[in-house]
Amino acid sequence: MWLRKRSIDLLWLAGLGLLLTLPAQAAELTGKPLWRGQVELTETTIVHEDAVLTIVAGTRVVVTDPAAKLIIRGRLLVQGSRRTPVVFASPAGWEGIEFMEAKPGSQINWTRFAGAKMALSSFGTDFTVANSHFEDCEFAIKLFRESAPLIVDSEFVNNQVGVDNQMKSAATIRDNRFADHGKTAIVASHGSRGEITGNHFSGNVQAIGLLQRYPDRVAGNTFSDNQVAIYCNQTQNTPLVESNLFEKNGQALINFSFAYPVVRNNRFIDNETAVRNDQYGSTVIEHNLFQGNQTALFNNRKSNPQVTRNLFQQNGLALFCDYSSYPQVANNNFVDNEMGVKLGIYQSADWEKRSGSRAIMQREAAERQSQNPLLAKAPTEFTDIVDVSDNYWGAQTSLLEAAGADGNVSIFHDRRDQPHVTYEGFGTDSYRLDKIRYAPWLPEPVAQVGPRETP
Repeated sequence: MWLRKRSIDLLWLAGLGLLLTLPAQAAELTGKPLWRGQVELTETTIVHEDAVLTIVAGTRVVVTDPAAKLIIRGRLLVQGSRRTPVVFASPAGWEGIEFMEAKPGSQINWTRFAGAKMALSSFGTDFTVANSHFEDCEFAIKLFRESAPLIVDSEFVNNQVGVDNQMKSAATIRDNRFADHGKTAIVASHGSRGEITGNHFSGNVQAIGLLQRYPDRVAGNTFSDNQVAIYCNQTQNTPLVESNLFEKNGQALINFSFAYPVVRNNRFIDNETAVRNDQYGSTVIEHNLFQGNQTALFNNRKSNPQVTRNLFQQNGLALFCDYSSYPQVANNNFVDNEMGVKLGIYQSADWEKRSGSRAIMQREAAERQSQNPLLAKAPTEFTDIVDVSDNYWGAQTSLLEAAGADGNVSIFHDRRDQPHVTYEGFGTDSYRLDKIRYAPWLPEPVAQVGPRETP
């Protein structure tokens, strides 16, 4: 092994709009260097593309300068253990370990990072992180482009962002704990993907944020006490959200702006809002349990989910519709909910017909210079019926029987309760609120509702 100095030019990363400036001189490691005991990292150091740096268990790497990056172009093997982890003791804002189109096969095991600007970052590299701890970092792991790490059995605590998955990266994130993130535990966009399975998310401002399509599974995770558990924006028919537990979150799942994932076999328990579909969020919602939520299913601004074979029980409000949302709701069991279905004051096909939202939508899109091609798929025809027939209503079926096929039932709020509404900015005209159709109802519970076992 030998170490030398070499000059480094400015590197322009095409497509990212990112200009990286490295110091004029940096140390370079070649061969098979071995770090043990206490090692000082005083300047930017590069592991040559043909080199392998090994850091043995119990090593303490003391970083003396926040700009002193460790840049990997070859391989890095960090061999910490449960009893003797490797510790990177760094000043606040340390720029961390950077994989730069490195050779595959780097491994970071039982390693601790704290206070870094970016503990790990990667360009075009596959590597493994296991049993490691990231705390108080701005970014724990930042994947700039085309990186496919395996991140497993690790802890992410009190970072701003846990894993930032960008530019066609494909992180497999499995069996980790994410707690108390100030922004988001995992965020992904720009063509990125990767299974997110078996993780526990608690106390985060946002657990997972998916921006644009994410063609993979979010499955078998536990979300508790997050402000937002999963936020999908323009993900279209991705991801598959399956077999997760959402418990005591503010908003468990938000599907916004043409996000309509498949939501299957999940348990939503004691959340403020279990699923919020907003702005064309026409999700497939099947075989889920909704129990004890303040609002189980919230549909807003032309959101038309397909809702079938779910169990809604003991929620404050099972189903809410507003701003021309017309879900397809059939073959579900609604049991002991305080309110079954409520229509908001903007749920009016009469208003859509006489005034309409199409011009408003086009004007707003023009103002923000939106060129979203999905706007062409927005619905333009509306009925004045929110149809929840062919469902089972438990003991409250007696209320339906007493009212008949077209009566005013206390568990439904529609134009029978509020016949006309007026809107600020639309003159003195009044508009008819939509009506809920609940007949025919099912006299017996639907079989095989709620979550099913999955392979």
